[in-house]
Amino acid sequence: MMAGRRLSLARRLLLARLLVCLSVALCVLAAELLMGTYVSLGAAAESAGKPERPVVRTGGGVLTQGNAAAKPTLSPDDPVRLVIPSIGINAPVEMLGIQPDGDLATPTQHPWDDVGWYAQGPHPGERGSAVIDGHLDRPGGYPAVFWRLRDIQVGEDVQVTNTAGKTLHFRVTRVIFFAPDQAPLQDIFGNQGGTYLNLITCAGDWIPSQHQTNLRLVVFTTLV
Repeated sequence: MMAGRRLSLARRLLLARLLVCLSVALCVLAAELLMGTYVSLGAAAESAGKPERPVVRTGGGVLTQGNAAAKPTLSPDDPVRLVIPSIGINAPVEMLGIQPDGDLATPTQHPWDDVGWYAQGPHPGERGSAVIDGHLDRPGGYPAVFWRLRDIQVGEDVQVTNTAGKTLHFRVTRVIFFAPDQAPLQDIFGNQGGTYLNLITCAGDWIPSQHQTNLRLVVFTTLV
């Protein structure tokens, strides 16, 4: 019974890739824009004869960006706003999905001020582990939506309002930092033992050679 609740090896590998892609997307986007990165609406796709989609070009390649594969229709349970009173966060929520190339999308409507809900996982308030991500900083190193996430404390209140107008309250249970290759995937994505909301952003020091920070931050919360 317990084995059925754990992530399969294939799913763990997929989620590991998603977490890496998410972390790189969150950390790289601001830094690379500062260093001359520019956003192009499908310049590479045009030459390949493929449909246009937003891409971010960097010196090291192309990072796709957008809301591909998010749930296409609104549900009354879809989250629309995240509020964390203790650290001054009050942010709209975008639905995020998986890109055709397998990468996890990042917020696009207002990248630095919105957060993104992984719409192929549970809704906040459903049994399982819902996941919301957000940028740490923006071009120039200025604070983005999750700049103060590192200041949150165990026991504090996290609020999610859905499209039906209902506000759900979650209580912070853990705050952890980890290296990208040591992600606790089961806890972040696969814990079915309750009703959870996990918040993810970048942390630590910037590593220029890897185009990412050396740590990730996850805030674990449970429904009150």
